[in-house]
Amino acid sequence: MGEFIRKLLEAAVEWIRRCLPAYEPAAWNDSNGIQYNNNCYNYACDTQTGTRAQPGKASGIYLSQSHCFCTGPQGDVWNAAIADGLAPSAADSGCGCGKCWYKVALAMWPGVDYHWYRQDRNGKWSHKPGSGSATNLDSSDNIITDPATADRGGYTDFCGYFCVCKSEISII
Repeated sequence: MGEFIRKLLEAAVEWIRRCLPAYEPAAWNDSNGIQYNNNCYNYACDTQTGTRAQPGKASGIYLSQSHCFCTGPQGDVWNAAIADGLAPSAADSGCGCGKCWYKVALAMWPGVDYHWYRQDRNGKWSHKPGSGSATNLDSSDNIITDPATADRGGYTDFCGYFCVCKSEISII
């Protein structure tokens, strides 16, 4: 029985290592183009495209400031993210066991902009404001334990959570 439990724990650790992004800001914060050419959506999806990816663009959806409102399942940004392969999730539910899922969150600066956060391997949250630096701190310099309750600055409307499976999304 001890051997079975050891193998089970090893499998769980391997799944976490392989599937959940680690908080490694140095991989995103540089002076050779990665930081500037990848934004919060790239960071949340843990995918460096160098295109400042936008929700839905891979599916031919183009968003503007007029789309920046939290209207849940009817919202344009929400539906654009779903078109890219992100899956809506409840706050306290997991993202599934059969795939390499991890959780991201969407917030809005109403009528101005949208912003994405991701949950890292350590259980805390981080984000990358536009062409700025990736960080695990909110607007009050506190570690982000939940983007729904963090100080998000102008991003006052919290829209909800999604699950991401890197192998099943398409962003550009």
